[in-house]
Amino acid sequence: MLGLIFAQGLARADVPAIPQFFANRTVEYIPGTLPIIIAAPHGGRLEPADIPDRKNGVLTRDAETDLLAVALADAIARRTGARPHLVICHLKRNKVDCNRDALTGTGGNPKALATWRAFHEAIEKARAATRHGLFLDLHGHSHAENRVEFGYLLDADRLWTSGGEFEKLAPVSSLASLMKTSPDSFEELLRGPFSLGGLLEKEGFPSVPSTSLGGPGDSPYFQGGYNTARYRTGGGTDAFFAVQVECPRPGVRDSEGNRRRFAEALAKTLEQFLERHAKIELRNSPEESPRGGSE
Repeated sequence: MLGLIFAQGLARADVPAIPQFFANRTVEYIPGTLPIIIAAPHGGRLEPADIPDRKNGVLTRDAETDLLAVALADAIARRTGARPHLVICHLKRNKVDCNRDALTGTGGNPKALATWRAFHEAIEKARAATRHGLFLDLHGHSHAENRVEFGYLLDADRLWTSGGEFEKLAPVSSLASLMKTSPDSFEELLRGPFSLGGLLEKEGFPSVPSTSLGGPGDSPYFQGGYNTARYRTGGGTDAFFAVQVECPRPGVRDSEGNRRRFAEALAKTLEQFLERHAKIELRNSPEESPRGGSE
């Protein structure tokens, strides 16, 4: 569990992190003050015998995405002096899938459902505190192409369009609300030099979509799932926007050093992206320490 990870000193942060635990400690929420919510639904390690395995859907965990989520939160804290919100499911994916609807993700099991509800209630708590900003759903993929996949709820065919046809996709994407504040066209927002993929590539991590690769072509690609669609908007008077980040294992998730290196690069990318497109300056955000507790 992440509480144990912090206790063992494997994920030290420069800014105090006070975890809250829910649903028999299967969900961990670390409140922050920045307008960023990081969620890791598929990195859980717990396999309690009293929760049956799910019968349908993907059952394998996204290995080390729990640790990667912590590394990213810590990297953002080091850069800005304040913390993002962090929500992690510690129950293994064969028991619950918090990136699916409740029935599909739990198989109807009451204990799995308690975890699923606690995970999404923690996100809603973070959204209520944040009121606007970025929801980032962190995942891991095993595709042959060793690159980061940014999912905006647009499939591969749509990503290969351009010009006026591409601009028409903005309202159905997970970044729709950024068109109110971004100085760029929608196509530039997704794959220009100041897109997430464009900025991350400058840090040495191949990405799609990006300036060098506008779409995945015939290769496998995750466009974003239940969580990205659920949290792409809402949150009071200001809008949210969302992205699913699919991370390869080699060079990103496979060691503590690589996780830290990637986290630093992604933290820098997010800071630049939010300042340009959302007019959010992370270093000017409130820095008071969040209060915490446990359940």
